[in-house]
Amino acid sequence: MAKKDQAGVAQVSVLIAGLMSVLFVISLIFGLLIYVKKADLQKNIDTQVESKLLTETKKIEAQKTAEYAEKDKSPVKSYIGPTTFGSVAFNYPKNYSAYIIENASNSGTAIDGFLHPNFVPKDDKAVSFALRFQLISTSYDTTVKSYDSLIKTAKVTARPFRSAKVPDVLGIRLDGEIVAAKQGSMIILPLRDKSLKIWTESKDTIIDFDKYVLPDLSFIP
Repeated sequence: MAKKDQAGVAQVSVLIAGLMSVLFVISLIFGLLIYVKKADLQKNIDTQVESKLLTETKKIEAQKTAEYAEKDKSPVKSYIGPTTFGSVAFNYPKNYSAYIIENASNSGTAIDGFLHPNFVPKDDKAVSFALRFQLISTSYDTTVKSYDSLIKTAKVTARPFRSAKVPDVLGIRLDGEIVAAKQGSMIILPLRDKSLKIWTESKDTIIDFDKYVLPDLSFIP
């Protein structure tokens, strides 16, 4: 009777051991499946993130390309002067080259600019510069008065001028022989205790002067 009981216990033990083995295998398979699914999910997430980053990168690159293309199409370049001298700013045709002296205080001229198509020639009386500008240490009234004789002899005509960017400041526009033997146009504006002069020395460049330079002329009074 004892032997039968022992045999029964042995069979139960075998069955339990087998069942545990099966359960272990099932658990192993289940765990492996979960791991595989998790790995696939992570891979999908990584792929989506990578795809989104790639899309955003391409979008940013496309925007930059468009900005560069638009900037390249712009017909103008810009000048912005030192804040010390009122941040004088204006646009000018992009085919102009510029030679600008800033803080030339020893000569009474804070800013002295020469601009001309392609290259800036030597400062010669024979050259009719496409664009010139100066910020001089002379009051507005004194500067304008220096052109009285030209106005009286009808070598130049004078009319009021206000920059669209600084409408509260009243200046003057001179058209005609603004420089000896040179026909052009000049704007004179008061800038603090100084005078801002900006002009073109040729009839051929008055169109550029009116179209590109004057509309965006600005400064801080």
